[in-house]
Amino acid sequence: MMNDDHRCFCELAPLYALDLLDFEERLWVEAQVLDCPDFAEELASYQTAVGLIPYSAPIVPMAADLKDRLFDKLGLDLVKAVPETQPELPPDLKMVAIRSADLDWQPRRIEGVQAVVLFRDEVSRIQHLVVKAAAGVIYPLHQHAGIEEIYMLEGELIIDDEVYLAGDYIRSYPNSIHAPFTNTGCMFLIRACIDDNYDLALNL
Repeated sequence: MMNDDHRCFCELAPLYALDLLDFEERLWVEAQVLDCPDFAEELASYQTAVGLIPYSAPIVPMAADLKDRLFDKLGLDLVKAVPETQPELPPDLKMVAIRSADLDWQPRRIEGVQAVVLFRDEVSRIQHLVVKAAAGVIYPLHQHAGIEEIYMLEGELIIDDEVYLAGDYIRSYPNSIHAPFTNTGCMFLIRACIDDNYDLALNL
């Protein structure tokens, strides 16, 4: 591990994107990103490049009988796939409603943040939440595994030097990264992927 005097963001950022740094080096990179918005853009470009690596390889067509030959070599019986069926819902289930007085606010691992899980789908890996953050909360740097959508309800949320207020809508795309914060406190509705990567294991 390098000491702070010999650390260089331009050298560590690509390794961060490839997940090749140790814990302390990752924390150092994240601290630089929080101090300098230009570093956040640079790191995002590396993250995007890493995400595109699998797609740069040439496409090789798969042999039509590959599965049959593989199962035959392994001495296994080929079982035909059964079409997936959606679970049958109770006939009287037409809608679900949660009154504001019944919202089950739960503290999150980020100090000063509470959230209500409105809906969570393990199959699509999508969850809908209402989030409240106290004044001064800084979210950890994180990368989106899917599209994230935020609709502001109260207060202000600052992302990449842009201030978003009640009524504003924000969409972030897969592989994008940011570390939002709020000076005044805020509340928002969020639709996000369950698999978003929070580097400090702080999952909203």
